[in-house]
Amino acid sequence: MWLALLVVIGGGVLAARTLGRSFAADDAVATRAPTTVVFTPTTVPVAAPVAAATAALRPTATPVVAAAARAVRTPTATAVAAASTSKPTPRPPTSTPVAATTSTPVAASTSTPHAASTTAAQPATTATPKPTAISASAASHGAIALTFDAGADRGYAQDILDLLADQHVVASFGITGVWARANPDLVRRMAVDGHLVFNHTLDHRSFTGVSDSLGGLSAAARRAELDDADAIIAPLIGHSTRPFYRLPYGDDDAHVASDVAPDGYSRKIGWTVDSLGWKGVQSTDILARCLKLAAPGAVYVMHVGRASQDAIALPQVIGGLRERGFGFARVDAI
Repeated sequence: MWLALLVVIGGGVLAARTLGRSFAADDAVATRAPTTVVFTPTTVPVAAPVAAATAALRPTATPVVAAAARAVRTPTATAVAAASTSKPTPRPPTSTPVAATTSTPVAASTSTPHAASTTAAQPATTATPKPTAISASAASHGAIALTFDAGADRGYAQDILDLLADQHVVASFGITGVWARANPDLVRRMAVDGHLVFNHTLDHRSFTGVSDSLGGLSAAARRAELDDADAIIAPLIGHSTRPFYRLPYGDDDAHVASDVAPDGYSRKIGWTVDSLGWKGVQSTDILARCLKLAAPGAVYVMHVGRASQDAIALPQVIGGLRERGFGFARVDAI
């Protein structure tokens, strides 16, 4: 009996231990499963935003740095370019505004490189233009006659003569008797330098009265105007001014030619291009006008008086005409 009781008790103990191990295993399973469930979902949401944030930073950083680098380089290059272009570029003397040389035409003429080089090669004192010489350029493109009226003050006459000598240009001068009496040295030089000196009447009285409102002149008075002027001019140039004459203001009528012809005046000198210097036009406008109206055989009328800026524009007029292929001749050779 005692043996049977021991068996029963041993069986109970064994059953209890087995049941305890089973409960312990179940507790372990129950404990581990939630742990795995808890950590698994939290790993994914945390890692994904970090990767996304890293990926989001990469494209943003690259353009910002590149843009910053470009922003630094671009202004520097621009500044260098601006600095290199901000310095004034030296210009040749011919680009100096003509009006800037209002002191004397001689100063204006020296600003022309061609004039300077010509003067250096052949001094003006040895240069004497040939009266009727026409250059090869003039022969192919036509010559232009520059004429200057002298009837008021001495003006720029000497400067004009100096420039013409330096440039080897022949011209023509219409002289009144009154002006010749006041400036005999200049009249003599005009002839010596090879220019044509022609009769511009005694005192610039209008033959018709249109421009001076003095009533015009009779046939005899018209002849007297020319004869009296010639009596003063002829001894200075060594010959008579006949047959060349120019009417004051250009005032003409149907009787002038026949009125003065008996005294040997048969060559009336007019003009095709008026510089308008006598109207006070600025030298820059004179230059533009003279170059625009240039044509083979053209006869220009300018004035030597101080009130006109013809002399100031003259260096550029001569240079501009030459650049266009024109030569120069006295009006009696046109």
